[in-house]
Amino acid sequence: MAWIHRFWMELTPRRHELLSTYLLGIGTLFLYTGYSLQQFIGESVIHSIHEKSPDTISAYAGYYGAAFHLSAFAVFSLITPSLQHFVPSKWFLTLASALFAVYYLGFFQLNKYYFYLTQALMGVGYSFYNNGEGQYLSEHSSRRTIESNTGIETAVGHASMFFGGIALIVLCFLLHTDGGTGIEYSDLQIRFIYGTMFILNIFSVIVFAFLPTKQYDSIASKSSTVVPSFANQIKQLLKAFQSTNLLILMPFFFFQGFAVSFLMTVYPTTLSFTHAFKTDIYIIGIYSVSMGLAEAIGGIFLRPLLKRAGDYGLYVTAGFNFLSYSVVIILAFLSIPNLSTFGPTSSPPIFLTPSRLLVFIIGFLIGFSDFCVTMARAVICQVAVPDCRMQVFSLSKLYQSGSSVVVLLLTPYMTIYIWLCVLTIFLLIGTTCFVIVARRTAADRQKHSIAHPSQAQLADKI
Repeated sequence: MAWIHRFWMELTPRRHELLSTYLLGIGTLFLYTGYSLQQFIGESVIHSIHEKSPDTISAYAGYYGAAFHLSAFAVFSLITPSLQHFVPSKWFLTLASALFAVYYLGFFQLNKYYFYLTQALMGVGYSFYNNGEGQYLSEHSSRRTIESNTGIETAVGHASMFFGGIALIVLCFLLHTDGGTGIEYSDLQIRFIYGTMFILNIFSVIVFAFLPTKQYDSIASKSSTVVPSFANQIKQLLKAFQSTNLLILMPFFFFQGFAVSFLMTVYPTTLSFTHAFKTDIYIIGIYSVSMGLAEAIGGIFLRPLLKRAGDYGLYVTAGFNFLSYSVVIILAFLSIPNLSTFGPTSSPPIFLTPSRLLVFIIGFLIGFSDFCVTMARAVICQVAVPDCRMQVFSLSKLYQSGSSVVVLLLTPYMTIYIWLCVLTIFLLIGTTCFVIVARRTAADRQKHSIAHPSQAQLADKI
């Protein structure tokens, strides 16, 4: 053990920062790999269980459970920032990961009450993670290194879509059998897949629990330690809620909620229920890998482009998001059977034959759009109400999660064409409202480079 002690003592402040950042990224990677996988396959797994034992759980519990999850996340997103004054960031992260792990255990012997309860607990854990991640980075980064550290943590920790897709492909290769008119899962396969997710989460719990806590010239150590009163926090929240810019931005946040529900739950579910993929055990993994590649390429190529665009960078980001998602909607309309949100269907799509290449293209465009819209929100939330930035981020999460909850509860009654109509309407209105606020805040935005929205990302991880 002496060499471990000597290793820690010999670390320079910058190396200590890098070690802390990489460990945070590795813990996040373990956490998010399982999380993204269960989001993609959740409804189809629940549907398989319902087909074998209808009394165990509703056929659409995957949709309803996601609504429970996002409802808890929305509520606790308003509460969690106040708790950061009393709970160390590493324990926020550790507790968050533990709550995720509790959810996966339920699939060894599924019970509907446990399922919905742990979905809600996972939403609480997600809000803890969001806050703890940003708080820990601020404790282990100086103002000079925050950009670099945020980029490292994002690159390592948020590559979960890519690695999760590869993991799912491997698991399906080892375990999966196909049957009927859609992809189905046996009890053994479900337990093995969710057991793997549980093990990944245990790794993340261990990593988070042993994160270094020593701080050097960090942002957090230079910040005021005065705890704002509850009354002042409520006053700031009401000020942000009543601001004109935030009211204008509401359709934009609603669109993001619909888009996240579509990419994480609805579209991968339609792939599982589409007749053309009834024997394709790798299709969900291919979709996940394509999204992961898009996120990585967006970080490598889009950020430098936006930096060169200067004051017009925010408009460029909104434009890329609008164009890429418009193509997604068109391709989805032409290639997804209308009734594939309800269950396995053999009805043909309207024009394009579903294929792996088409799914890869759609997944890539969805991932690129998600990167753009998250990046744009990171900046606009800083300047929409400059005196209430944290409150604006909390409210944006509330609006996003609220719209997700509503649409997921309605999804068992929505065909894919209705879904695409909703996305189209809010894409148009949301983009227009976003551009309006971007023009109204042009002067403030010059103070925050869109190429480096790291401060916003500390409070806006999704």
